[in-house]
This record gives sequence, C-alpha cells and structure tokens, in this order.
Amino acid sequence: MRHRLYLLILALVFVVSAVPVLAQENVFEGPNDLFSVVVPTNWKAEAVDDIVMLTDPDGTSTVYALVIPGEDVPQAINEAWTKVAPDFTFEPQNTQEVPSDAGVDQTFVITQITDDQSHVYQGVGQRVGELVYILLFDVDMVAAQQRQAQLQVIATGFKIKALDETDLTGVEALPLTPEMIAEFEAYVSDLLEKLEVPGASIAIVRDGEIVYEQGFGVREMGTDEPVTPETLMMIGSVTKSFTTMMMATLADEGLMDWDTKVVDILPTFAVHDPDVTQAITMRNLVCACTGVPRRDLEWVFNTDTAQRIVESLKDYTFFTDFGEAFQYSNQMVATGGYVATVAAGGSYDNLYADYTAELQQRVLDPIGMLNTTFSFEQVMASDNYATPHGINFLGDYYILPMNIEELLLQIAPAGALWSNAHDMARYMITELNEGISPDGERVVSAENLQITWEPQVEVTATVSYGLGWLVGEYHGLQMIWHNGNTFGFTSDFMFLPEADLGIVVLANARLANLFTEATRMKLLSLVYEQESEYENLIDYLLEQDARDVAKLEGQLQDGYDAEAVAPYLGTFSNDILGDITITEQAGKLMLDAGEFTSELRVRVNDDGETEYMSVETPAAGIPFEFVEVDGAPVIRLDIITDVYTFEKRD
Repeated sequence: MRHRLYLLILALVFVVSAVPVLAQENVFEGPNDLFSVVVPTNWKAEAVDDIVMLTDPDGTSTVYALVIPGEDVPQAINEAWTKVAPDFTFEPQNTQEVPSDAGVDQTFVITQITDDQSHVYQGVGQRVGELVYILLFDVDMVAAQQRQAQLQVIATGFKIKALDETDLTGVEALPLTPEMIAEFEAYVSDLLEKLEVPGASIAIVRDGEIVYEQGFGVREMGTDEPVTPETLMMIGSVTKSFTTMMMATLADEGLMDWDTKVVDILPTFAVHDPDVTQAITMRNLVCACTGVPRRDLEWVFNTDTAQRIVESLKDYTFFTDFGEAFQYSNQMVATGGYVATVAAGGSYDNLYADYTAELQQRVLDPIGMLNTTFSFEQVMASDNYATPHGINFLGDYYILPMNIEELLLQIAPAGALWSNAHDMARYMITELNEGISPDGERVVSAENLQITWEPQVEVTATVSYGLGWLVGEYHGLQMIWHNGNTFGFTSDFMFLPEADLGIVVLANARLANLFTEATRMKLLSLVYEQESEYENLIDYLLEQDARDVAKLEGQLQDGYDAEAVAPYLGTFSNDILGDITITEQAGKLMLDAGEFTSELRVRVNDDGETEYMSVETPAAGIPFEFVEVDGAPVIRLDIITDVYTFEKRD
C-alpha cells in the first residue's frame, strides 16, 4: 500500500461538511432560507437575486453560493458557472465524486486551473434530494495559498438548512466497557495494518484517571520489538501547548502578560515592518493570527541556533492583517517560547538551554512527566524508544536516520519534545484538572490556562486556533486538540473538558494523521454512540492515493539526461535556504542540502515540463526546476507564494 499526504484534495479543494457552525455574528443567510454561509473576517458578502457572492479584501478572489434544481451534480455545477459568469467557459480538468456527509446524497468537486497556474476555478456540489447546493471558487492561486484558511471558513461554514444536526450538549459519555475496548482495539489493529503504520501508543483519560493504555505494532519496521505505553516518540507540534502552558505560569507570576509587547521583553526583536514590530505581543507570537506565512523550508534547509530563529523574523512580511486569517508559523511559536524564556530571566545567549530548563522546572517536573525530554541523548540511552519512519515521494515508509529529527531542536518550543503515552496522559489530566497535576500540585492557574483555550482566529467555520491549541466542537461539546508531525512521527492529543475525557495517540510514522485522527474519532463514536466518520473517507483516500501514485509513476523517467544535467552539477546558493549541491553518484542524481540528502528523479509533468523531484524525507515530493536565466544555469524551487532561486557558485 502506498502512502502520501492524506488530504482529500490538496490545497485548493474544499469539501464542505454537514457539521454545526459555531455561533458567530458573521453568518450570511442565503435566499429562500435554503442555506447560510459564514463570511470570513474582512470579506464582503452580498446577495444578487438568488446568488450569494463573497469577495476577499484584496478583490482577487470571489466565492459564489447558490442552489440549482436537479439530480445531476456535475451538470448543476456547470449551470451554476453559466449563471454567475455567462461569459466564462468552464473546462474542467478534474472531476471527482467524493464521500458525502450524512444526509447528502452525492458530492462532486470539479476543478479547472489556468494554463499559467495563476488561477483556479472550482465547483463543489452537494445534492440533497432534487436540489444541488453549490459553492463556486474563482480564486487567484497566490491568494488561495495566503487565504487558504479563510476559504476553508467559507467551505465548512456553508450550512444546508435541510440537513439535521446532532447535538450532544448535556449528553454523558458512556463508560469504557470490555466490549467497547475490544471493538476499539480491533479497529486500531486493523487500521494500523491497512495504513502500514509500524507502531502506535494510545492512552485514554476519564474523570481524572488513566483508564486505558496500550501499545500496538512495533518500534521499528522489520523487527519484533513491541510498542508499549512507555515507548518514547516525538510529539511534534503538540509541544506548542507545553510552551503556552509555560508562558501561562510566567503570567501567573507577573513576569509577562499575554498582551505584553515583545519588544518590552526583547528590545532587539523585529519583523520587516517597524510598526508591526512595535505592535506584536506575546499572545501574537503563539496565536497563528498575525498573518505571518508558514516558512518551514527555511529551517529545514538550515540548522540555526535559537537566536537565529528569532532574528530570522526580521525578514518576514505578513500576508494579512492581525486576526484576519489563520497562518501557521513554527518560527513565530519558537520565538514565543524563547522570548518567554528571557522574561523568566534566561539569557539571550543561551536561549535553547534556558528554555528547556524553564519548561522542565515549570511544567514537566510538576506534572510528573519523568520521561519527557528534548534530549536525544537521553532518549537513545533508554531501552524503549521508537525509530522514526520517513515517507518517500511514492508514499512508502522507510527507516529514517535519527539525526534528521535533530533539525527540530532549533524550533524546540514549537515541536521537538519526546514523550510517551503514559506521560502525555498525565499532561492531559493536568489540562482537564484546569492546571492541577495528577498528584494534586497546582502547575498553572485555571485562569491563565483557560486563556490558552480561547479562540483567537478562525481555521474553519467550526474550528479556531487558540494559544497552542485548536478549539472546536464534537456535536456541540467543546473539543480541544492539537496534532503533531515531525519527519518520522505523528501525534494527536484531544480532550473534551465538559466530559472530562481525552485521548492521546502517538505513531512512529510521518504523516500518519489519517490513522491518529481516525483513532481519536473512533473513541468518540463509541462513547457517544455515533456513527464513525472516517471509514468511507479512508477507503476513498486510499483509492485516490493509489491512482495518484500510479500517475506519478507513469510520469517518472528512467535515469536522466547526463548532458542536460551537466550544467547543474555543483553547488548552488540561495540567500535564504543556503547551499545545495547536485552530484552524480552510482548512476543516481543526488541533492545534498547539508542537513539532508535525497535522490532526485526526473518527472515530466502534465504540462510536458521536466522537473527533478526529491525522493526522500524531509523534502519528499518537492520539485526542483533546472532552468537557464540570462545564459546561466539556475535551480528554482517554486511553492507559489515564494520562489527560491539557487544560483551557481563560482
């Protein structure tokens, strides 16, 4: 079985869900009481006859919502385009029927992208009886990347009034019975095998106690060493919530406030805009709400110190205004942890060590997380840790060298902790106890802990980002969670405060989110007697993935043209990403980025263009273009919002 990134359709496909929309003021009612739609921050909404039109603040993208009578969904989508843009000829390049939510008879997504890749036109149609409810996206490609979360707000906030909603408010979760546990374990074991995830560790907390702990699979593929609840794995971005808990303890002591300006703690702090520099607060660093874009390639391609991570922000411009759109930045959160360390009395010259010491003293030790650490040496010295498993560009898992995971240490506050299911269950109890550890010690005040749970910016119509947490609901019950991904591990940590219930799932495989999230939702479906929400989606995604991999395999070329490649052998430099070196080794074309190496395979894409695709983690699937500019060989990495150009060194 192949595995790639398990997303229904990447980046620009918005499949709407029949889930309750969180109460908010920016709901626009459609005509005839057939639907409503959530309007993202700073967008404009208006109704023209029976069409609702939403326009982004820059006027570069428009979304239309309307209803077309009929039972042929693709035909209805075409009719909708004719209705909203009579002069536009919709020529779909991709038509897909996708899994439908409860109450929806059929769902189709139809996409057209312009030849120059600058614009996307997409129709999403859901048939309920003899009506097709439609969203049409007329979106600039760069804006789609910059405002992806806002487009998701529209997609997930499109509410079909004919559909019933499940509300579990006030419903008590069932106890975990032996029969329920047996069904849960059978599900996990089957899913682990189906998705070829080597191993996983799970803990469930209920009413202040660890009620379930179990390991599944193996620590390393090809061995028989079992995963246990004590097996150490990296938790990735779940680390962010530890950082914000640490910041909350500083707020308790008056060493900082959430609205303290960063420059008041660290006067040398700066971003590209001087006015923004003066305005950013400690809250802003960890809220994913300031508009700073995700720029992970910059730390993946370079090993920097904690100080350099903080200082790299001076080159950052912002896609959107504060609070306008969700933008996820590991460097911003890492900076939040490091600046908080300075507020606690740490030295700027010793940021990483002082941050890890503060987190140990303020959070890990009081909770009793005896095996949770940033230290690779401590992990490797233990007798129970999992091996990370990377994923290549065709989706196959393989054993990953441990040193690649050490790249995360430079952004430690955002994603570098090691832990195990048992320790994470103790952390979950502390969260559910509103700051009191399993042993009864007050770690952080309930007031400042709950501030970290407060929504700061919309991720979708039903989910917001808090301070190191995603905040949403499960059929009316508040749900707080975060997932994490490193180069070879995946984690998922979720709890329902009202139910005093939570689950943590750790897996030793990259991009195993489908497994971790499905496992989480299986527990909820059991204790609340709801239909499981992932089975149809899992089967669909695996089928889709197999088709995509087969297509990619058909585009790959055997070997490479040595004469065409010759000018691109050697070392090339980019001011931001640093140096890369292209060499020929044993008949393979190799990329050496200093921090990692990867084979490059030749691919001829849909447009007939030749790309050199990186095979292995952490750059698996990234296409490099070998082009000539002004007669000189140049290597280009184009991610739509940014183009990184590498020029040959003398």
